[in-house]
Amino acid sequence: MQEIHADNLNVRTVRNSKQRQAILDMLSRQQSHLSAEEIYQAVKVQHPKISLGTVYRNLEVLTETGQIDRTSFADGKARFELSLAGHHHHLVCMKCGDIENIITCPMAREITGIIESHDFRPMHHYFEIYGYCHKCQ
Repeated sequence: MQEIHADNLNVRTVRNSKQRQAILDMLSRQQSHLSAEEIYQAVKVQHPKISLGTVYRNLEVLTETGQIDRTSFADGKARFELSLAGHHHHLVCMKCGDIENIITCPMAREITGIIESHDFRPMHHYFEIYGYCHKCQ
């Protein structure tokens, strides 16, 4: 069992289910950022009785526990990936939809002074660059 801590105010126990583990296993094999629908289609192959609603509920739990990251891009569709990638940003192709990770943070040096001068405590931020990949240029 795993405990979820939300600023030490609420604690709840989350049991690992077969469906939740199937989602994690599938995401660990993927190199891309998948939508809930894509995850559902992939997991359904081995778990034909799983519903889209079950996938959505499990994605929410996995996001809350920090096991996966949820990111929304310009199309507004949430996409998911394992949290193992650490802090990173994205290059997004506007034609084919390919998403590449940028492992460095271009905001780090420039924004640190502003954050400190405003006595601000950042929790997370997102940075995406939209353009065309080498295949679509």
